[in-house]
Amino acid sequence: MPTPPFRRAFVRPALLLPFLALACNQPPPPTTPDLPQVSIIVDEPTSVGKSVKLFITTSGCDQVQRLELLDNNELLKQVTYGASPTQVELATSDLRFARGISANLSLTARVTCADGRTNVSQAQPATFFPVDEVVEPINSTTPVVPDYFVVDGSGATASFIGCTKEGSRSFLYKVTKSNPANRQRVEMDFPCDATTIITDRKPAGTGHRWVWTKDQGAFAIDAGFNIVTIPALPAVKNLAVAPNGDAFVYNVARLERFSPTGTSKWNLEIADPETNTISLILADPFVRPDGKVVIPLYDDRLETHLYVGIVNANGTGFVRYEIDRFPLEQYPPVAFDPTGTVVYVATQGPTSANVRACAIGSTKLCVASGSRLWISEPLPGYMAALVPYNNGTRLAAIGSNRFWFLEARDGQSNEGQAVNKDQLPLTPNGALVARFAQQGPGSAFYMFTSAVGTTEKPYPYPVEIVATDAAEKGELFRYQVPGGSLYGALDDSEALWLRVGPKLVKPFAPEQYRAMR
Repeated sequence: MPTPPFRRAFVRPALLLPFLALACNQPPPPTTPDLPQVSIIVDEPTSVGKSVKLFITTSGCDQVQRLELLDNNELLKQVTYGASPTQVELATSDLRFARGISANLSLTARVTCADGRTNVSQAQPATFFPVDEVVEPINSTTPVVPDYFVVDGSGATASFIGCTKEGSRSFLYKVTKSNPANRQRVEMDFPCDATTIITDRKPAGTGHRWVWTKDQGAFAIDAGFNIVTIPALPAVKNLAVAPNGDAFVYNVARLERFSPTGTSKWNLEIADPETNTISLILADPFVRPDGKVVIPLYDDRLETHLYVGIVNANGTGFVRYEIDRFPLEQYPPVAFDPTGTVVYVATQGPTSANVRACAIGSTKLCVASGSRLWISEPLPGYMAALVPYNNGTRLAAIGSNRFWFLEARDGQSNEGQAVNKDQLPLTPNGALVARFAQQGPGSAFYMFTSAVGTTEKPYPYPVEIVATDAAEKGELFRYQVPGGSLYGALDDSEALWLRVGPKLVKPFAPEQYRAMR
């Protein structure tokens, strides 16, 4: 008997229920694995040395297929993954210095897992100044060399002389590069401070150095690091050294010549031979190659009168030549060329200064129709010092925060003109100001800058070095030590040595830095 129609209609919906249930409960989609994680820790974010050391940490890969290190999103090198963390050392040859020296790095790491997942770390900044050689400090409390120093010898035989104050006592130290833990020292009869000066050896390379602190005292040391001036000379205003190692000590208006042992050879009151007017010594005397001494002098009347005095090596024959006159109590920076026959004078205006080269020996003032050889264009800024260099062919005009370089030779087509690259001065970073200047080999020049001095700290440590290998090429390198300090001096081969914090480093030669850029 046929099935009634209503029974067929009842059965069909019951048979469809399982299929509808399946359609409403689809299986979940497959899960996507998390990205791997990678991070960088730089050992010294601001470092000087032969390499940059860092650690790369990774997680989330069953197997690391590739690990890469980048700087500013440019690949530096493939890293061999060993474990997490993986130590990496970036040598100088691994880095690019197109943005300048020191290198301001923005380091990232990129990890790729065997299954293709990849990720990049957050960037880590680092500053790296590459050098040729590093001498690490003796321990955590003893730096390799004193804060300020000079260098005897060169290379492996270099030794470093500087003083330091220990409690109420001051000592002069000599530290050899090859064995810095074995240091010599002698006690000083007067305080060592930030104004203490150690002169070049005279005769060059073999003779005596003089150690003196302004208004405190002075003594000479021989090549064997023995004090030979016993007792030390009393307070001196300033001191210059003759080619044979004798010292010209001057106090306000009197010049006296001493042997290294402290024997006085002669003394001279600086006075006008005609009027017997006393002249005061303005700045360092200069000992000419012929042994005569040229002395910058001044006296204040209705104006400040600037003179140069000349005296024979034996203290006789004093003569005085007037150079110029300035508004009362203006004492301009002065310097002498290597022959001692030309004096350079900076004349300060409200916002700029002019530098002039003046022939010594003329009875005419250093003006256009007188003894003036050349005059510079106005150089913006406040002039702090003049430093002849490169065998007297160039003159560094050091402003408080602008560094100019002039053609110093009379008769050149560009005599007295600034030869800076693009006619722009080199400048310190931020609010730093000039602290020391150091001429380098050939046309190289180094400037050390510091914070502005204060009443509490009148002589702050340098925190930055700015270098040029030639004024026309502009800046060669720049390195700053935030929160630290540095200082530098040349050895007998004219190689630069730097104290950077507690370390001692030997930078590359200027031509090597130029090749890196």
